[in-house]
Amino acid sequence: MLTLFTINTCKSFGCRNLGLPLSASIDYSWPDYRLGFPALHCRACGSYTPLFDEQQYNEWLSAHLKAYASEKGYFCPECYNLKTICYGYNPQRTQRVQCRACRKVWTPKRQTKSKIVPPERIETVPLIVPFQGSSAEQKLYVLFSLDADRGTVLHISTNFTPHASGETLRYHWCGNIEPDLPHSDIVNRVDMREMQFLQRSQFDEIQYGSAALKRNARGVILRPVIAVHGHFRVLNILFPQVKTHVISHECFLRGAVITAWADLFRQREGELWFIEEEINEAENDIPWTFLRTTQHGWWQSQWQLWVQGKNRKMACPLTGGDRSNAKILSLTASRYFIHWLYKQTKFTHSAKLSAGRVTQVLLALAHDYNDKMTR
Repeated sequence: MLTLFTINTCKSFGCRNLGLPLSASIDYSWPDYRLGFPALHCRACGSYTPLFDEQQYNEWLSAHLKAYASEKGYFCPECYNLKTICYGYNPQRTQRVQCRACRKVWTPKRQTKSKIVPPERIETVPLIVPFQGSSAEQKLYVLFSLDADRGTVLHISTNFTPHASGETLRYHWCGNIEPDLPHSDIVNRVDMREMQFLQRSQFDEIQYGSAALKRNARGVILRPVIAVHGHFRVLNILFPQVKTHVISHECFLRGAVITAWADLFRQREGELWFIEEEINEAENDIPWTFLRTTQHGWWQSQWQLWVQGKNRKMACPLTGGDRSNAKILSLTASRYFIHWLYKQTKFTHSAKLSAGRVTQVLLALAHDYNDKMTR
């Protein structure tokens, strides 16, 4: 039986329907086209969340999670339970594993399973990476999540998938890329980013560039929002009790995090922050100083502006929490990792590789980076 992963739900912090599926609330009405696209209207908070084909999403996500679990061995590929025991060896003398919940037995492809230390804070940023597809310089949407304190990579996803996916889940390039925001003033950059969200056909429908695979190539390029929801579902299975998330300024990252950890956010036990940075002195150790609070976007979100020498950052608390935490929150772990990536020849030559191969290279490099960090 197909496991239900809720994606069509209210994503408004503070709403009683946060994370509840369609069948669980009388406040929902759908489809609603008031914003020009099919949306879920939550009458309790007034939000209009874009609707997805939930069956197609569940079919893809089930295959995605099963493949991840079978490869890594961190959780059961059938019920996603984390509690497993060693269960003898197969004829090739590789270790079998049994789920303590559903009794599923399988042999993880990777036999050197290392223990994952639960992070206190998860830091997540996207990156656009070139690959060789139907023509040169096609683009992959890549998402990195790191342990914000230890600096290790927790999970990497791209919007390439080898699994079958419905048409509504696929990325369609319309030829109008969202412009970069090179504005020298960080406050104006945050404001312009909020304006970009409102100019999209729907809030999560990003156009980041062409991503056409080679003719007859296996696999599919997903809409980034779908890959992001899958990314955070993996992290939620691995780290269900993580209460603090720091993310780049992208609205559908917020929606995916708050959906995956909806129970914690509904109980007001989680913190979710947007961070925007302008780092000119990477090794600056002087304390951050608070300057002022500004409001931005349709929702008039409150952002804190901080300065550290020639460095500036803006922090936006999306789910309440302790606002004084803004002083210590940053994107430092991801910044160091991406800086390291650009020194690796395998990564800098990604434009010559297929989308699937680029994904494999990124995973291998993350493993090398974590080894380096632990040493």
